[in-house]
Amino acid sequence: MSPSPKIPIKIKFLLDENVDVRVFSLLKDKGYDVSRVPAGIKNGAVIALTQKENRMLLTNDKDFTNPLLYSKLKSPSIIVFHIHPPDIPKLTSALERLLGRLTIADTYGKIFLVEENGFTILE
Repeated sequence: MSPSPKIPIKIKFLLDENVDVRVFSLLKDKGYDVSRVPAGIKNGAVIALTQKENRMLLTNDKDFTNPLLYSKLKSPSIIVFHIHPPDIPKLTSALERLLGRLTIADTYGKIFLVEENGFTILE
């Protein structure tokens, strides 16, 4: 008997205004539920929106890497890109590697610092 295939996690995403719109398109094309942060709202309102809509935040904003403020939230996790230059092939490759390793337990209350060749969970 062969092992059952891995069932993909259907995460809902909220893309910060500083994330390239092509990442939005890539996720949509892969079947994810994706929306964008309204322009100009503050970080606290962004987090409130992730909680209200049950969405994982994707951002380039290093302010969200502060575990004292943002880890262990009763909200979906935060993915912070730390890739320079932030070109699309690097961003999408790194994001796909992370998404391929996530479990249901990883989708809440964690901060993922995503770099070109891997990621770190900030706790």
